[in-house]
Amino acid sequence: MGMIREIKAYVRSDCVSDVLRALRRVGGSRFYLSHVHAVGAGIDPDELRISLEEGSSYMEKVKLEILCEAEQAEALVEAIRDTACTGHRGDGVVVVGTVEETVNIRTGDRDDLALL
Repeated sequence: MGMIREIKAYVRSDCVSDVLRALRRVGGSRFYLSHVHAVGAGIDPDELRISLEEGSSYMEKVKLEILCEAEQAEALVEAIRDTACTGHRGDGVVVVGTVEETVNIRTGDRDDLALL
């Protein structure tokens, strides 16, 4: 059984479609998207918004989560970076971690079989 990696990428909202296309080109197939607010360091001053509820400035981002086999991780990370990079503050960050266990809810399959 192969190792499973979890990739979390926090990217600008306006580049998500391009990032997803790039990920599919390099073999990515299982993605999860969430809208998030980036607060603190790493916010593009040209895109910052003020939130009365949060009591601070923020930037809209998309959190992209990917489960993949370890061998795919580097290609997926590079596809994200190559596509999401504008060269400006606020481009985002990619985090890669090892997954201890994966279970497919429908089939009960585990680890790399759970991703099929």
